[in-house]
Amino acid sequence: MHNTVKTLGKETIIYSISNIIIRGCGYLALLLQTNILPPSAYSIVIEFYGSYIALGHVLYDLAMDMTYFRFVHRLGKQHTFNIIVTILLVSSLIFSILLILYTPQIAKLTNHLAHMRYFYYMAGILMLDTLLMIPYANLRVEKKTLWFLLVKAVQACAGIIFSFILLYCPVALRCIAYGMYHYLHLPVHLNGIDAVFIATILSNITALAFLLPNFKGFHLVWNKRTMQTIGGYAATSFCTMLFVRLNETLPLLLFRKLVPNNFYSAHTKEEILANFGTACKLTVCITLGIQAFKHAAEPFFFAHLGRKEALKLYRQTMHLFILTSCFCLLLFSVNIDWVAKILIPNPRYRHTIDAVPYLAFAHIILGVYYNLSAAFKLSNHPRYNTWISALGSLVIGCTALLLIPKLGHWGCVYASISGAATMGLLGYYTGQKCYPIPYHKGSFLLLLGCFLALHPIVLWRNTLTFLGAGWSYALLHTIILVTFYRIAIRWKKV
Repeated sequence: MHNTVKTLGKETIIYSISNIIIRGCGYLALLLQTNILPPSAYSIVIEFYGSYIALGHVLYDLAMDMTYFRFVHRLGKQHTFNIIVTILLVSSLIFSILLILYTPQIAKLTNHLAHMRYFYYMAGILMLDTLLMIPYANLRVEKKTLWFLLVKAVQACAGIIFSFILLYCPVALRCIAYGMYHYLHLPVHLNGIDAVFIATILSNITALAFLLPNFKGFHLVWNKRTMQTIGGYAATSFCTMLFVRLNETLPLLLFRKLVPNNFYSAHTKEEILANFGTACKLTVCITLGIQAFKHAAEPFFFAHLGRKEALKLYRQTMHLFILTSCFCLLLFSVNIDWVAKILIPNPRYRHTIDAVPYLAFAHIILGVYYNLSAAFKLSNHPRYNTWISALGSLVIGCTALLLIPKLGHWGCVYASISGAATMGLLGYYTGQKCYPIPYHKGSFLLLLGCFLALHPIVLWRNTLTFLGAGWSYALLHTIILVTFYRIAIRWKKV
């Protein structure tokens, strides 16, 4: 038992390190890109990666990574690998052909007729990501966590290297354009946006080269009965993932269509979209911790199922999650100005920084919902997770339609918070019926108090300017530390 827990902890740390490395490399690539591309151009990258490619991943993946974990021990590793990779090869090939054939119609629908070739890049990126998914899952099954971390790091570093070469060495783009004309007879003038997409494709190809040994013994398998069983299991997870991804992408997806052209006096809506998309990435300071928690939480929930102290442990887990998250969020909000200057040095991309703490708060609510949704898994009612995610998407969509035309990017923020809050409330009341856990109401009051404190924190910092920047920051940090210390001591006694 001790060795199992130790192994689980080791793997969780390694996967967390992997996430940190990938996000860190992603930020370096972001700095390279935003240093060259103006906000009006980078808004296209934000829209494609933040909306179309993000949704495309769900469609291409078909929740087959989770399905692989479910069937690999039942059907055998090689047979499961062969049959799932066969499904993904056929489905991704069909999706890519349809995407290429209908690109003109899709470009017209999304107002990107001038950027049609970016959809062709998208088809290649999604196809390669799909080919990488099951080999990565196989490394996790085989407990090759260090090799998993190494290949992920190589892929992320390759993205930085190729981004630098293509963005800062124009001759490299000209060589690619010449090759496309000479071999494919496609006359095209490549720019910085092309460089971002091409760098992603090349980094994926690099990772695929490292993962080729995982395809040893692979051959196409077509077993209708087994495929029906696998498909039936994957359908629920696919629907849940689709709605979860819609929750993340809907505001960005609707922003450019709903905001009036002259809404912002000093900037175009495309420039604000680039700013807002960049600001969304700053929430990584909060989301990395939430992701690390998710890696450890699910096995913990199931490991203690049926034990006498299970309900108490689940309640304490929620307390600890909310206390830690709220503490980190308030400290993050106090320091957001200088954090943004370090992570986004280009001032042209810092016009929507004030929205970042609220976006981080929405992620914390989703983390609370993840805790609450454990009741559905523990009671074998996973369909509730799908329905609640669907309702969350509906609330986000309706709120976005109402608020984005009036409030601009703040409409996106409030839509995200409203959808997350809806999921949290429904998760609590539905979970109490499926698997009652006596959560302490004080923790939810702390969550509400943290939200109400976000706006005054900015006002207090401005109000305390007579103390000087250093003393005002010290006072706010002291207040937060003392407040949460007292809350933690009181909860420990209870």
